[in-house]
Amino acid sequence: MNHKLQLLSFLFSFLFGIFFYFTSLLNYKMIKKHSIFIKYTITFIYIIDIALLYVLLMYKINYGIIHVYFLLLLCCGFLFGWAYCKKLRKICKVIGNKLKR
Repeated sequence: MNHKLQLLSFLFSFLFGIFFYFTSLLNYKMIKKHSIFIKYTITFIYIIDIALLYVLLMYKINYGIIHVYFLLLLCCGFLFGWAYCKKLRKICKVIGNKLKR
């Protein structure tokens, strides 16, 4: 695999990790009021769909070659999305408190 294709795969994995975090958050918010059986079923289907989407898109980008470091970047993107969302909530809370005064 040449370097351009590998860098594109790195970038895609990182961005997909961010996408995965925000869709996981959306999934959680949509199913939190349902029964435990429905929560597990929908979450299982969601994880299968996300994994298949990742493999399909990686197949389109680099013919389905998935290395461990692509998965590590996917996890880094997920953690980046979590940290960004946490920081954004903190900033919104501070601005909201200033506006209430």
